[in-house]
Amino acid sequence: MGDKLGYYISNAPVSARLNFFVWLSGIRRSVEQCFQECESGSGMGDYQVRKYTGWNRHMPTCMLAHFFLWHIRIVLEDKAPAMMPPQIRLLLETVLPMKTFSGQEATELVRWVREKNHKAYLSHGKRKLGLNLPGDDLLTDLVMR
Repeated sequence: MGDKLGYYISNAPVSARLNFFVWLSGIRRSVEQCFQECESGSGMGDYQVRKYTGWNRHMPTCMLAHFFLWHIRIVLEDKAPAMMPPQIRLLLETVLPMKTFSGQEATELVRWVREKNHKAYLSHGKRKLGLNLPGDDLLTDLVMR
């Protein structure tokens, strides 16, 4: 422990028991480790959302994926003791069958993504300010084809 003192600030009610705070400080490291592993291995650091609801859906999904990878690691522990979640993820990405798209399906997927992106663009703040950016008509024509 040493000579360093640790301090915590809390907005808990005065009636909160000290053993609750001791428990919270004890799990802090494991929570930080979970977040660090999720950022690098489960896509937690890859979110690009504008609203809280998107973030609030992305985070539990990443934690669920992290839990799944650790569950697989525990199941495979006897057969592959050195296999860690990043390797399991790579293995699953490689082994699981990928969908093969026909030309028509690929075109529909690209059209769907472009329409979704265009709707997001239209709802963004620049549009709300009434700015008319060059190329808007061209983009609209391309997306709506």
